[in-house]
Amino acid sequence: MRQTDLRPILSLSVNSDESWEVGVVSMAELFGVTLSRDQFGEDMMLVLWRSSSTEMVHARPLMLRDGDRDTVLDEVLQSLLEFHHLHDFPFRPASIQCNDEDLVSGLSKFVGNTGTEVNYAPDMHAWNAMLADLANQMSEEFGPAEPMPSLADSGFDEDQIREFAETAANFYQTRLWNYLDDTDLIEFESPKPPREMRFAVVLGAGSQTYGLGFYSDPEDHYDMMAQRADPRELSLMSLTYDAPDEVNSEDVQLWKQLDLPLETGEAFPSLNGFSADGARRPTKKQLEYATIVLQVLAETTEEEIDSGVWTKSIAFRGKKKRCKLSIPNLTDPPDRAEWMRRGLMPERRGNERHFQMVQNVIDEQEGLLSIDELNDLLNSKFTGPIDDVEYSLDTASDRAAAKCQEAVESFGRRRIQLARQALMEDPNHVESLVLLAESTRMPERRIEAFQRAVDAGRQELGSMLEDDIGHFWGIAKTRPFMRACHGLADSLHVAGQSSDAIVQYQEILRLNPEDNQGVRYEAIPLMIAHNREPDAIELLARYREESSLWYYMKSLVEFRTHGPASRKSQQAMRAAFNLNEHVVKELQSDGPPYNPSTYSMGSVEEAITCIEELDEAWAETEGYIDFMFAQYFKWEKDRQKKQRELKRKARKKKSATRGRRRK
Repeated sequence: MRQTDLRPILSLSVNSDESWEVGVVSMAELFGVTLSRDQFGEDMMLVLWRSSSTEMVHARPLMLRDGDRDTVLDEVLQSLLEFHHLHDFPFRPASIQCNDEDLVSGLSKFVGNTGTEVNYAPDMHAWNAMLADLANQMSEEFGPAEPMPSLADSGFDEDQIREFAETAANFYQTRLWNYLDDTDLIEFESPKPPREMRFAVVLGAGSQTYGLGFYSDPEDHYDMMAQRADPRELSLMSLTYDAPDEVNSEDVQLWKQLDLPLETGEAFPSLNGFSADGARRPTKKQLEYATIVLQVLAETTEEEIDSGVWTKSIAFRGKKKRCKLSIPNLTDPPDRAEWMRRGLMPERRGNERHFQMVQNVIDEQEGLLSIDELNDLLNSKFTGPIDDVEYSLDTASDRAAAKCQEAVESFGRRRIQLARQALMEDPNHVESLVLLAESTRMPERRIEAFQRAVDAGRQELGSMLEDDIGHFWGIAKTRPFMRACHGLADSLHVAGQSSDAIVQYQEILRLNPEDNQGVRYEAIPLMIAHNREPDAIELLARYREESSLWYYMKSLVEFRTHGPASRKSQQAMRAAFNLNEHVVKELQSDGPPYNPSTYSMGSVEEAITCIEELDEAWAETEGYIDFMFAQYFKWEKDRQKKQRELKRKARKKKSATRGRRRK
């Protein structure tokens, strides 16, 4: 690199209060892991820059081969340019601190005599504290540093590993998570399982982790659902499909050497045990049983699942194995109280049938009733607990509603069964169609299922679709249809049919301007991402909110409309920072560790939610993230200046007060 390449930085004025710190660290040392050079053929390094005033950090990975240290300086300079560009610093630092004498010498040749000093600092306290925090975060996220032994080193022969790999690939192809979720506990009765593998749930309905989770006792599973137990305190086993770079590298090499099957090249099967003592590889007995389970489940049909108990004979190592499985939730269905004991609360829509019944009673009255007369009427018909209310079963629609009520209060495969029973009574029962659509995982089929529910809802509501606009959600009868519309819009969005999704969101808002379903939070980012700024602006004006998501959306629209130099864009950005500055910090991290279910204003959880909602819109807006970081730097600088000024005034006031007291 030439000095002229650093002109974007060296041409800036010097900030006498600013200092940058830089260093190169080994990832092995930083994260406390043992990395074999035979495995990687090179050292894995990180070049790290840190700003003293903003505490912003930039990391650039570096793969360093033997005898290749001459490239380090060039990588450090490249990362310096990235650091400056990423944060759009309006100045350069008065000094650069470095804990490597060779780097100090190299940097001085490029930066020396320009007004920025390069100093050797063997002990950079803030920089070292940053490294310690980073190491702790990595340790907490990834657990024990020492890798587990490979399957080959765990005593398994080639035939056993090949059996496991082939059955694991076959199981993945069946996509059993399209039919079962993690509430459907499967019991393995024969052949006799190892104690820790008596029960299992299928993982993948949430489209995050795919595979099987094994349990020795149903209560362990229920305690986890109810969040009564820390998974680290239980002895569990799991089979998961992960990317090759997330599993034991020696296992990956073994798969390549033996030419073992991998689904899509990424779904690498890993069978491990977990306890308070850490992760462990399976025993021979556990690997063999997992192989049998995977083969049986891969051959299981949807009809067999719905039977609740099924028996299959499979060929295993040249012999027939008779296998018996059951799903206790289907053979002995839990009631509402049992589901609640397991930590699964009934949905609020379960009460809508009651509200509809109340509405029907009111509608049946001829003439106007006074408030007292209405109260007396309702008290005479609806006294006591809501669970004790008796509903009519005279019509097919009534009977379908009763089955649907049971379905709403159930979970997993049991819910699907009850919804189907409801549709046997009334094929056009909207809420039952919605329940089945919600349980459909394949994108095209999911769209079709929701569309059927929408069509049935339109037929049922008829003229209400126009007559009751404005207070639509307030009528209990309309809510299944509105949920169908919302589900259809979301499914279209996921399937990449964005224009159709936007139309559907707009129709929901037309019917229910109050937006009780909160579809505006999905519609506006989608509109922005697909160049529908006028539509987004109209919604932003209609629903004025004091939330960080709202202000970040407004900032994005201003940026796309007026550009980064606009005062409106900059003011909107700063307004968003004032409500939640964690968004920028989370964007600098490796990614949100979880998707929170709740959050408070200004919290990290709100920031994660904001990032999740706006991710697509940001990706489709060139330059916005750089603009955000640049504005954050200026905002943070101004904030610190204001804080120093307030402290100065406070000290001055305190000094003046003391002076008056002396007098």
